[in-house]
Amino acid sequence: MKIINLQFPNTYENPKKEFVLAMGYFDGLHLGHQAVLNKAKDLAEKQQLKLAVLTYDQSPTSFYDPDPALKFPILPLREKLAMLADLAVDTSYVINYSLDFGSQSPQSYVDHYLTKLGAIAVVAGFDHTYGSLAKKADMDHLPGYAAGRFQVVAVNEFADFSGKISSTRIRQLLIKGDLRAANALLGYQYQTVGKVVYGNQIGRKLGFPTANLSLNEKQLLPKTAVYAVRTKILTGRLAGHFFDGMASIGHNQTFGDDNPMTIEINLFAFSADIYNEKIAVFWIDYLREQVKYSNVTELISQLKQDQINSQRILGQK
Repeated sequence: MKIINLQFPNTYENPKKEFVLAMGYFDGLHLGHQAVLNKAKDLAEKQQLKLAVLTYDQSPTSFYDPDPALKFPILPLREKLAMLADLAVDTSYVINYSLDFGSQSPQSYVDHYLTKLGAIAVVAGFDHTYGSLAKKADMDHLPGYAAGRFQVVAVNEFADFSGKISSTRIRQLLIKGDLRAANALLGYQYQTVGKVVYGNQIGRKLGFPTANLSLNEKQLLPKTAVYAVRTKILTGRLAGHFFDGMASIGHNQTFGDDNPMTIEINLFAFSADIYNEKIAVFWIDYLREQVKYSNVTELISQLKQDQINSQRILGQK
């Protein structure tokens, strides 16, 4: 997949009209987003065109909303682009979102971006908006701004029994630790990617050695708790292999009150050295809250039960 980075003001122009273009921030690439991409892909195949995506390097909402959680994407840009490549996207246009970009009028956005990217048709969700805060436009008005230069296709709401499937709903579920429900809305298993780094070796001393994860990019994490996970080794001699395990997001309160937050993964029946290797952790289900135990014996007993519970959950997947 070709990746083309765009700035403000835009100086790029595709001389060819060759794409059906799907646009949106696509935070999480959940089932609703996938419906937009599938519609665009179907149109591209019928018209014998290529599929392109227009997205942003960060959340436009985070520029204007003070909620700190919005600074952390559900799916980091690098992983989002990898998923788009897997979905057979030919080209991804990535806009460097800035206040200058976000201050332009809807007409300016259409004239200086959408019409210059080689799009014969532009596809987005029914509630997609563009333009500035002072003058924001929706999909109903896009045909007027396009003035016949490209076809406009709005995709209807994609919902389940609880309503519209949205990044906001998924964020709320992750913050609650409800991975099972979040994964159902995503249409895949929520994941984090990073490098295994050295920790304080506490888990090894307890008989539960852990891989300490340093994230590749900032990302919204599930709440501090213990989870059943699957891990894929991405580099090194074990690259491509999956291992069941359990993971802790927390502060190791049993061993002090001022410890930094860590992501620690215990892989079952695993003894290989994977320090400095890249891994992907797939978060399957919630196990329990973090607890400050009165002694190490209690903690070890709980970890043994966590392993039993994780193996039961993972055996059902």
